[in-house]
Amino acid sequence: MTDFNATLTRAFAEAHEPADDGFVRRVAHRIERREKAALWLLSAQGVGIAAAAAAIVYGLMPLFGVFGPELLADAGLEVARAHGALTQASSINLTTMAAGLTQVLFAVGALAGGALVYRTSQQ
Repeated sequence: MTDFNATLTRAFAEAHEPADDGFVRRVAHRIERREKAALWLLSAQGVGIAAAAAAIVYGLMPLFGVFGPELLADAGLEVARAHGALTQASSINLTTMAAGLTQVLFAVGALAGGALVYRTSQQ
């Protein structure tokens, strides 16, 4: 113990602990109430975001039902075209390969962008 700490201990030896007679408890109670309120607010925001996401997905389901099979078929054909261009080593045609990879690269870019937005919103 340093001399400064020893002097403080001797100076306040007869003081009651805590000297504020309830102030610390009132402050602790107020902080606890604010933390609980913040937790409830965070929970309410999470439920609201989940409800909004569910509403958006529910609203887009008819659109996916109409265009989904066609988009999946087109994506499959583009992947097959890109695979064919890559496997034919004797006649690599960059135009065919670029046309085949266009939709694949768009999909990968969209997924990467979504992951970036999610990560940024979590920080």
